[in-house]
Amino acid sequence: MDGTLVNTVKCVEKWWRILAKQHSVDIDSMIHDIHGRPTYDLLSSWFPEPMHTREKAQECERLIMMDTDGVHIVPGADKLIAALNRDQWAIVTGATEELARTRLAQVGLAEPEHLVASHSIANGKPAPDCYQLGARLLNVRPEETVVFEDSVNGVKAGVQAGALVVAILSSTSESLLRDAGASYAVRDFGAVAVTSSDGVLTLSIDE
Repeated sequence: MDGTLVNTVKCVEKWWRILAKQHSVDIDSMIHDIHGRPTYDLLSSWFPEPMHTREKAQECERLIMMDTDGVHIVPGADKLIAALNRDQWAIVTGATEELARTRLAQVGLAEPEHLVASHSIANGKPAPDCYQLGARLLNVRPEETVVFEDSVNGVKAGVQAGALVVAILSSTSESLLRDAGASYAVRDFGAVAVTSSDGVLTLSIDE
């Protein structure tokens, strides 16, 4: 969701830079790993052991969540959502449910019927678990889904789940997202259109 439907790149990267400096973490090595991964996983992978707790992850998320600096809807996301029924799409995010719902409310985006958050699965992105669960909630096979992702971790998760992945170029370079397995790459949802007939969705992408 972050960086895909709602562009939060500015504030997310700002807070991770602050936290990295406080704990002497090499942010230049870490920066490309922050998008798409649950906060707890990032703390466990990059930070000193005292930061490896769910409580610390919640503290970090609250700091990031209340910062709206630069937060805005990815262009075209609102129109795409408006063209879908609530039960035809899902949010699959490495964020907590609280953070996801807060971000949607901050920019005025509608919520889907199904939301897969970090607490919903045991293994976060790049593992495919989250997108496999998303497909089950939509009552379709992963191979019948289209995943929109802005991060390498997210693209890898979608590809491993068996979905067709469309990269949104908000936080990561096209070359990295293509290398991760994205089939298409667009700057925003202005290049994406969806039509529905008898419950069948048809997606068109203008690269």
